[in-house]
Amino acid sequence: MSYYGKVIAGFIVLDLYLNMGIAKSSQFLLQVLLVLLFFPLLKGILMLTKVKEYKNIGISFHPKWWRNTLIGFIIGFSFWLMKYILVYLFGGFEMTSGKSFPEMIMSLLMVMLTFFVGSFLNDIIVRGYVFGHLKERIPVKWVFIISLILYALDDSWNEGFSISNTLFSLILGLSLTYAIYKTGSLWADTGIHWGLNVCYGIFNGPLGSSNGGIIKTVYEPQSMFLEMISYIVPLFMFLFVYLLRNKFVR
Repeated sequence: MSYYGKVIAGFIVLDLYLNMGIAKSSQFLLQVLLVLLFFPLLKGILMLTKVKEYKNIGISFHPKWWRNTLIGFIIGFSFWLMKYILVYLFGGFEMTSGKSFPEMIMSLLMVMLTFFVGSFLNDIIVRGYVFGHLKERIPVKWVFIISLILYALDDSWNEGFSISNTLFSLILGLSLTYAIYKTGSLWADTGIHWGLNVCYGIFNGPLGSSNGGIIKTVYEPQSMFLEMISYIVPLFMFLFVYLLRNKFVR
């Protein structure tokens, strides 16, 4: 099998493992086991494709990796909170009630944990894996575009495929893909991804949850104007990430 054949096969295996295995498992302990087994599987694929080391796909613990994660988290959370505030102000949803304090703490911990794992594994596959295998072989602008398209298509596992969802994912993916392009590691990318997902989880709960978020909401039919907010906010987030690019540690 050619190099590119091995890379494509490895990508498919990892993507199916995440989206058909980990994400579809309904038992917490089984999910934990599958997450732990993800990394030996990833290592085996990296050995097969000759990339070998985790650091070559952006999993590198340089001295300030936590700083990139923190800055990214603040950016992602802040812009997604701004999105929810705008949607609320323009009548996109109503806040009906909140959970009790113990329920709130448990829900927040679950949201923080599950969305960190989900964001990190997704970032490994659609960005770290792609950049790590292609950046030395084809012009980086094409690596950027390929990674961006793969992210938009991969997001259909969660949201279903539609033109509007794909456009939204492409715009959102600009910030995430630029973060790994600029820093060479996953941490700023994962921080942004994690932050916006945590904000999503506060209002909606973990993916697949039927109990709702920490703040219980009732959504109204979306107008064209409210849908545009979902495109405009991530676009401004990308512009902000671009302007703040020198704050990240490479």
